[in-house]
Amino acid sequence: MPANRTAGVYVLLVRVNRSFRAGIGGREMTFENGWYAYTGRAMAGLAARLARHLRTSQFRHWHVDRLLANGTVADVQVRFTTDPTEECRTAAEVGTWTGARPVPGFGASDCACRSHLFRFVRRPAGSLHAGTVAASLAEIFRCLNQRWDNHALHDRDPFGTLVSCILSLRTQDPVTHAAGQRLFAELRTPQEFAAANPERIAELIFPVGMFRQKSRRLVEIARRILDDFGGRVPAEIDALVALPGVGRKTANLVRSFAFHLPALCVDTHVHRIANRWGLVRSATPDQTECELRSALPETYWIAANPLLVQHGQNICRPLGPRCGECPLVGLCDFGALRQEQAWLEAFVPGAPPHPSLKHFTPEQRTSGRVSGRLSGPKPPSPFSPR
Repeated sequence: MPANRTAGVYVLLVRVNRSFRAGIGGREMTFENGWYAYTGRAMAGLAARLARHLRTSQFRHWHVDRLLANGTVADVQVRFTTDPTEECRTAAEVGTWTGARPVPGFGASDCACRSHLFRFVRRPAGSLHAGTVAASLAEIFRCLNQRWDNHALHDRDPFGTLVSCILSLRTQDPVTHAAGQRLFAELRTPQEFAAANPERIAELIFPVGMFRQKSRRLVEIARRILDDFGGRVPAEIDALVALPGVGRKTANLVRSFAFHLPALCVDTHVHRIANRWGLVRSATPDQTECELRSALPETYWIAANPLLVQHGQNICRPLGPRCGECPLVGLCDFGALRQEQAWLEAFVPGAPPHPSLKHFTPEQRTSGRVSGRLSGPKPPSPFSPR
């Protein structure tokens, strides 16, 4: 069992479903529905303080009780420290998270800070580990480039890449690859796809997921490209997502893989690994993409998907991460996150698990054990270079 650290700074993420009014510091304040991040400290009895916050259901003493009585704690982040001034520095850091709006004066009556409470319209994805990991990003990507192939740099035809992306949705890579070979052997250009019979396309791409729907979409996409863009696939995200059936993931992948322009293609691997590193603390890939726009320098955007997908398939796997074989040991903060999780589970029962650990068993979340041996890299998802 981990040692019970008794001093530290913490950030509570509180979900408020209904707006409410409360008296705070002698004035009536309105708290709109949304997400709130509150920074506090306990220089003794840290675990007891957090446990108290988690069970608060009515106003008892502190201003934060008003918030907790009207909301639900969705996440807890901890910094173990005996320095009381770290509370203000942490609050200032939270204030830089995407979408942060300060609640003036809340929790800051005994310091010069503007606020220790920030409201967010959407769930924030900021991590207290981001600064540490950001300082190691150059070395992290150097190691990844040595280990894996950055196939986003390969030359590709934009239309072929777009078609391959559509085929790959909800379909395993080998099935996608075989379907693409059959399809591209018969149809290549937007003109040919626009004139094709959707039933014939469906025959060629079976058994990819939703093959009939995809066959119709491919014809629609080809016609839109001809009508709206003169037969050339657009490179801008807004134009790509305007095409039928094209979401942000597909648009970002086409922009980065086919045009070699900065774009963040966040799939489940990128989402999981960015959380494990400690660079973000998000619940969904869409939240990860939004936060990475500020947390990850643009110079790494194109490489992030191909390198992290291969790393996630072979090393940083969903339920069996091979940390003992990882070239990033000492560079990412996954070990520190597990230590914090072990402390929370041991001394603050009921604390929500870190988003990247919530699918682990309690033993997997806290033991740091790794499993399996590296059997060789899986090939990257194939996209037609035509």
